[in-house]
Amino acid sequence: MDETRIRRIVEDFVCEEFAKKGVFFVPTASSNRHIHLSKEHAQALFGKDFELTKLRDLKQPNQFASNQQVTFKTSKGSLTLRVVGPIRSETQIELSTSDCIKLGLPPVIRMSGDIEGTPCGVISTEKGSVTLSKGVIVAARHLHLSTSQAKLYGLKNGDAVRLFVEGKRATVFDNVQVRCGEAHILEAHIDVEEANACALPENAICRIEKMNKTHYLMPEAPAKVEGRRIFGNIVPDKEAPLYALSGAINQKTNRGAMPEPSKKRMLSEADVIEAHKLGQTQLLLDKDTLLTPLARDRARQLGMELTERR
Repeated sequence: MDETRIRRIVEDFVCEEFAKKGVFFVPTASSNRHIHLSKEHAQALFGKDFELTKLRDLKQPNQFASNQQVTFKTSKGSLTLRVVGPIRSETQIELSTSDCIKLGLPPVIRMSGDIEGTPCGVISTEKGSVTLSKGVIVAARHLHLSTSQAKLYGLKNGDAVRLFVEGKRATVFDNVQVRCGEAHILEAHIDVEEANACALPENAICRIEKMNKTHYLMPEAPAKVEGRRIFGNIVPDKEAPLYALSGAINQKTNRGAMPEPSKKRMLSEADVIEAHKLGQTQLLLDKDTLLTPLARDRARQLGMELTERR
């Protein structure tokens, strides 16, 4: 068993143990541009009876990055995309907002599999090409859980959670959509631009809170670009300015109220760093204090003693 597999098993075990205490953490990863291919399109691009070959496993069950790559073209430019396996029923391309702007496409934020009415382009290899009629999305941030993990976390398909990222660019991501079932395992996904904006570290573990009311995206309208204004993803009250890339208008968003704060005290990595700056060499923990995995690792790195108060 390789080091990555061992780390993932340990991460999931630690997160599940915290979940039993009523505080919820999830491994969090960023997703870069890639493509999923249908069987028909894979054969058109690589030849009859073609099969993807594995470069490396991804955490989600049976998912892998393949050795195969394709070129995606629009009238404004092109990008190289790695194919993620296995083969799917429909071809889907996942880009960042910046990628879409570079290619002259409206960035349409969708959950994976929801591709009706989305932008299109041409995918090609040395052996062939396919003109798509749909399929290009900016993936909505989401959380994967297995059936048993969803039960432990008190979540179900269609729920939404907040994702808290610690660090110098501490950030809270709302509207992280829950996807659970036997084809999933504990892991939150945000896109590469969201990860870069909050300086998400490699192998990050983030805290989540369930929102009292599911925070759905607003009803969608066909995406289009007019001049310097971008529309898509929701029906806005008025024209959305360029910086509102998804077309989201604040007054149209139905946010759920924050859950009641836990009576348990949580000690974060930032708390440990601050204590160290003040010259403390020991941290006394009450029985109700919950220490985050990042905080425990930081205390160990700084040589700080962790002692449970009697």
